[in-house]
Amino acid sequence: MQEDQAWIQRCRDGDREAFYHLVEPLLDRVYSTAAAILRSAHLAEDAVQNALIEAYQAIMKGKEIRYFAAWFKQMAAMRAIDLARKRSRIDRMSEDLEQVEPVDRQAQPMEVLLIKEEQNSLLAQVMSLDIPHRSVVLLFYYQELSLEEISIVLGVKVGTVKSRLHRARLKLLKLYQSDENKKVVQHVGYKE
Repeated sequence: MQEDQAWIQRCRDGDREAFYHLVEPLLDRVYSTAAAILRSAHLAEDAVQNALIEAYQAIMKGKEIRYFAAWFKQMAAMRAIDLARKRSRIDRMSEDLEQVEPVDRQAQPMEVLLIKEEQNSLLAQVMSLDIPHRSVVLLFYYQELSLEEISIVLGVKVGTVKSRLHRARLKLLKLYQSDENKKVVQHVGYKE
């Protein structure tokens, strides 16, 4: 914390490298969080860039920032959520789920392919959730943040995080059960 405060002060004093030293350790984490929320590398870059600009402006305006890392992570997540909301209003999230590199089926054992297919199916189900539920699942399971950290990042109470995580799990269970039923029906060859 004291080191962050020193970098903040150096930034205010005109040291051009100070801001970089302050944010650089956080960039990979905030980018991956933004990319998970937005399902787009391009939009994740925009969200992180917006957060960087906002952070720099806040520092230069003299805003008191006690825990810079937590504050910056929260701001970056909020910028990503803002872009996700804007994007959902514009095109209802019509982009592809992710860019998955093609699998060389002859080069990999069948078990690895089945695991990868299951992981892709789970990720697809997670990404089909609405933004509040998708965000908590991604932050909790993929970013491995604690409930308290998610609360800070999203700017909501811990109880709200718990509630959203519980509801998201229930939705994922229903999606999984529905998907499994479809597989059984396809395997048996039943046609409606």
